[in-house]
Amino acid sequence: MKPFLVFRCPKCKNFTNAPAGQKRRRCSYCGTIIDITKAECAIFDAPKLGTAAVKEFNATRGGDEFQKSVERSRERVLAHMPKDPVKASDISDGELVQFPPGKRKRLMTLLEKEAKKSPCSLDRIEELCVEYELEWKWVEGQLEKLSNNGTLIFPRPWSVLLVATEEKDNLPNAKSKDVTVEILALLSESKRPLKVSELIRIFEEKGISETSVESSLEKLMRRGEIFEPRSGQVQLV
Repeated sequence: MKPFLVFRCPKCKNFTNAPAGQKRRRCSYCGTIIDITKAECAIFDAPKLGTAAVKEFNATRGGDEFQKSVERSRERVLAHMPKDPVKASDISDGELVQFPPGKRKRLMTLLEKEAKKSPCSLDRIEELCVEYELEWKWVEGQLEKLSNNGTLIFPRPWSVLLVATEEKDNLPNAKSKDVTVEILALLSESKRPLKVSELIRIFEEKGISETSVESSLEKLMRRGEIFEPRSGQVQLV
């Protein structure tokens, strides 16, 4: 039987658990995605023991018993943690894969491929961020938004399942419009590459949705008017 790790959420400070070897899980209390590799962990030899420990530590807010368990478990926990970072060459088959421009579209492409027919672990999604040119911290926030608007669910705290093929705008009463002209004006005025996140912030302040900005950026890229000098930035051709 696979051992379980018990650890504390860095945000709400409640205790939770996950199978040994898992790198991330969603906190059942506040929804934060926890990086288990950075948490102090105690190891238990069965899921039931881990669940009982979670109840005990939450009742006592951890205390000395948790710290003693962490010290007893330190070497065993390290043995179960993934050691080597994933490289793009470990995932890719060597062929050049064309992904749609815009981070949101690339993320949805990833989820439709990996998490539509069956749940996909958070660890697997993090690994694929390299291939899809996505930053994990950004993806982490997007998964929470997609969960809140019903596009995906967490069937288990360490996996996601895509249940809708189209995203809903995250902003209430957000306008859906073409802002290609405005984006070109901003890029022309700046005379330098702009971060996509910066453009999204500018337009969200005007009540225009992130989806509208991403869609407009895609149009400009298809027309050859802008390009990505590096991931997450756009510039006039």
